[in-house]
Amino acid sequence: MWTIGHGAGSFTDLEQRASPYGISMIVDVRSRPYSRHAPDFTRPRLELLCDEAEIGYRWLGATLGGKPEGGPVGPERPGFDESIDELVERAGSTPTVILCAELEPGACHRSTIVAAALHERGVEVIHILGDGSTRRHEPPLPFS
Repeated sequence: MWTIGHGAGSFTDLEQRASPYGISMIVDVRSRPYSRHAPDFTRPRLELLCDEAEIGYRWLGATLGGKPEGGPVGPERPGFDESIDELVERAGSTPTVILCAELEPGACHRSTIVAAALHERGVEVIHILGDGSTRRHEPPLPFS
């Protein structure tokens, strides 16, 4: 399972960074799937671009998003575990990338919440960085 952020780039930029990994499915984990700075990543446009590129698209921002309209974020959110289960299943069958807005995973919820939950379930997560390089997800060290 991979993660990627779109930043201010285009769909073509994202596709070029993801193509070396054979990605055939994008799972969008943005709570609100639109962007003023990157219009290719407004949900209707992104769905069309994915269809044209023969890449699947699935929005799971209602359960996995980092900025919900109200209520908890992460495991306390209704539907979170079921959506993580879906990602675990996809990880075993489909080259999938988890999409969010932030170019780098650092403090993004796709790393701190979604990838962390996948890692706990034994899924290897690789972050595709803004320059196209990758970094394996490592959980943070526990506080002592």
